[in-house]
Amino acid sequence: MLLLRLSAPLLALACVLPAAAGMEKESHSTRGGLFFAMLTPDVERVMVRFDDKAQLQQLAQHCNTGKAVFALQAGGKYQCKAEVSKTPSGADDWEGAGVTVQGPVRESDRREYALFSISPPATPRWEVRKLDTEGRNALHTFLQSDKRRFGGLLRQLKLDDATAIRQPQGVAGAAGAPLAPRAQGGRETLVVPGKRVRDADAFYDAQRHHVFVRNQGAYAYMGEVPGAPASYVDIDGNDLPGLVVGEGCDGWCISLWGLTGGLRQVGTFGGH
Repeated sequence: MLLLRLSAPLLALACVLPAAAGMEKESHSTRGGLFFAMLTPDVERVMVRFDDKAQLQQLAQHCNTGKAVFALQAGGKYQCKAEVSKTPSGADDWEGAGVTVQGPVRESDRREYALFSISPPATPRWEVRKLDTEGRNALHTFLQSDKRRFGGLLRQLKLDDATAIRQPQGVAGAAGAPLAPRAQGGRETLVVPGKRVRDADAFYDAQRHHVFVRNQGAYAYMGEVPGAPASYVDIDGNDLPGLVVGEGCDGWCISLWGLTGGLRQVGTFGGH
């Protein structure tokens, strides 16, 4: 599969980064209703942008009419405010809006961000576990079955550190309705560390991770994400999680990846 790339712990409830002040943070999303912002009590605004200006208009109207947004990692409802800049002529400039959120106060004294949605997630949390020996052996067998395609990849994968992610059984959704029980052998996402990439001069250090989906014993290789997943979130309303991925860089380098229809970058969050 051709992987298109743009420019913590796996069970973290929120994404945490060291305290730092500097340039305004930026969130970019290809999906309407999804954006990154700083968690309360931090009131630093984030410049939010979308591919489609109509998506930004939708978010601004949602926020400024008092409707709630939902923190997909940390959980909880928040209120948001969107400040739209003006053009020299005095019209609204829909290239971006400064967004802040207010809601449950975090307990940590470190600055934290979260991915927010204007709609509650169908799956508010995911079952995340280390892939067991049987699962690792089955994945290894799949990779060995096509050495021409996976020979080089197999040599770099850290299968002992592989992680499995799936919907929990019997977990109530955000709206209170129970999720459908997971079928025996249903879809499961597997994330495996690969090679580490370092560039000391550029203050860059990240470990690539490779993503597979297992469906009733059959495997599909989805592709590579540039760093370690910091959390898993519901962005598609199905049994495939979105991956919030962090890279070590001179600043904040966060990306959001979706799996539905193939591995695709959905959004970014960055700045100093």
